[in-house]
Amino acid sequence: MNKRPAWTIGGIFVGILAFIWFRGSDPRSRAEHDHGIRLPSSAHHIQRRADGLRFSFIDHGIVTMFEMNTNDLPAFIAQLRIQSRREPIRPSGDVTRHGYNVWPDTSTFVPGNYSRFKRTWSSEAVPIEMLSCSSPAGGDWLHVELWRLEGQAMLVKMYTDWN
Repeated sequence: MNKRPAWTIGGIFVGILAFIWFRGSDPRSRAEHDHGIRLPSSAHHIQRRADGLRFSFIDHGIVTMFEMNTNDLPAFIAQLRIQSRREPIRPSGDVTRHGYNVWPDTSTFVPGNYSRFKRTWSSEAVPIEMLSCSSPAGGDWLHVELWRLEGQAMLVKMYTDWN
């Protein structure tokens, strides 16, 4: 009996797992894949949190937060399919928590179970604008929060929801 086909199938399987693992270890690639948009070249301190598997049939979501240069903001926003824009209802808040502490009630939001973000910036984060968008990644919606930092820096928090 020829065992070569079994080795070939096993090798292909290991190769696929290695590809998924290596792709998954890069936060930029993961964020771009999860949300279906390109991060600016200046994006750094990329943090990602998820509940459940992206391709599961239960309600789940993925939130990503990163810092970027304000000069890259127009190109970043241009790729979004914005359905509504909202200003904050409070002049300050905690970006590491859910958005209920700053943003008005809308059809998109970051759920309260995403609060394990690390503060990677030293200045105060000031809320600027919230964007409710359709999801280019096939989710139900994409929620984007824009926060101003000191100097030419911004903080972006985005959440894609699948029901």
